[in-house]
Amino acid sequence: MTQTKDPTYLQQLTRGLREGVAALGGSTNDAQLEAWSVLIHESMSAHGRNFHSVQHVFDISAGADAVQTLAALFHDTVYYQVDGGLSRKQERVLGGVVQVGSEGLSLAPVDREADPLLSMLVDLFGFAPGQVLSPFGGLNEFLSALLAARVLSDVLGPPELVQVAACIEATIPFRKADEEGSPAEKLHARLQKVDANYGLGLGPERIAETVLRAVDLANRDVGNFATTDRAWFLDNTWKLLPESNIPLRQGALYTVGEYQLALKKMEGFFSFLDPAVVFGSFAGRPDAATLESMIARARRNIELGRRYLRAKLLAMSVLAALAELTGGDAPVALFMGDLPGPEHLTDRLEDFLPAPEARAELDPEVFELLAEGRKSESKFDLRNSPLAACLYGRLGDAGVVQALEHVAVPTTADGARALLDALPKDLRTSVALAAARIAHTRSDALRALA
Repeated sequence: MTQTKDPTYLQQLTRGLREGVAALGGSTNDAQLEAWSVLIHESMSAHGRNFHSVQHVFDISAGADAVQTLAALFHDTVYYQVDGGLSRKQERVLGGVVQVGSEGLSLAPVDREADPLLSMLVDLFGFAPGQVLSPFGGLNEFLSALLAARVLSDVLGPPELVQVAACIEATIPFRKADEEGSPAEKLHARLQKVDANYGLGLGPERIAETVLRAVDLANRDVGNFATTDRAWFLDNTWKLLPESNIPLRQGALYTVGEYQLALKKMEGFFSFLDPAVVFGSFAGRPDAATLESMIARARRNIELGRRYLRAKLLAMSVLAALAELTGGDAPVALFMGDLPGPEHLTDRLEDFLPAPEARAELDPEVFELLAEGRKSESKFDLRNSPLAACLYGRLGDAGVVQALEHVAVPTTADGARALLDALPKDLRTSVALAAARIAHTRSDALRALA
């Protein structure tokens, strides 16, 4: 029986661009479609991309209309801090739009008469020339929207381009409402002004429809927060770690301290993330019951992520403490062993740890995910977390939180001693002796800490 094969990513991109432009009244040729598809594919296949990859485009555009599809194809093309700036192809389209200063990237002066398309998008995003653009406040979305608008301006007019850009603007995540309204309400107000000031002729009905489309696409973009599959949710969380932490892109070469810092940042993000700002609505869509259900699922997933990350952070902090007191930071592999592979099986730390037991008050699902593993493998970490499962099973949620009070990043000698002293002695002994079996060059010092 012949297995059905999927189209290639470039074939899917080409089809999405062709059909999207055609549905909006434009026409394309093969040379244009190839150039645009390659631009998107190369942009989203950069070395640092893991979650925000080409597949993500198709995940959120399934069943989308033409405007949403074009927005989805371009919405993550620029990821400035992850990609290390603009690619050469992006630079050819976006060069001169932003400038680097002492405070970071800022919007360069805008010649509104010479470049009305740029002017229109600046107004749509509510930016101003000279404004510092934050990676967390729309930098990437603005540049991605401008890339889309400039690339597609040969085949679509300003009314269509601004609708695509509005959908991309809505994907700026995790924004709270303020005295001016929700993010969607403020986008609606800015779109009304842009329509009037640039004579786009959209009118109230199309403007409202555009914002509804934008909110729907934005909710698709963060849809994993509403999943009922917790292991899949954590998979997506784990894909983000190498994007924001360059050392983790190097396979197993990162150090204990580098992984501890990565986990600390992610745990901090989850600790402060308000589930109420994950999903948006506009004009009663999605309806109140649906929105509340989405927020409730996001709340459960975020809480699970917090507990999981705290256990992982504690495990790496214990190793960081052992490392600090026995010679300083070193590769994770020195203490935990090599990541297993089909042709390379070695002893690992967990081979010498007691089997994880759920002895304290804890979340059974978190314990299972730590002990049994997330849904899929990663290039820098095991699916399961034996040391974290061992600590979490013994200490429970309250004990993990209490132990983390002694954690500082980077680890100091005093902090290391305080953390190890806060652990039950038999637990500390088990971990130190297990590490001594792997880190041969530090075995004597590790045994002394037991």
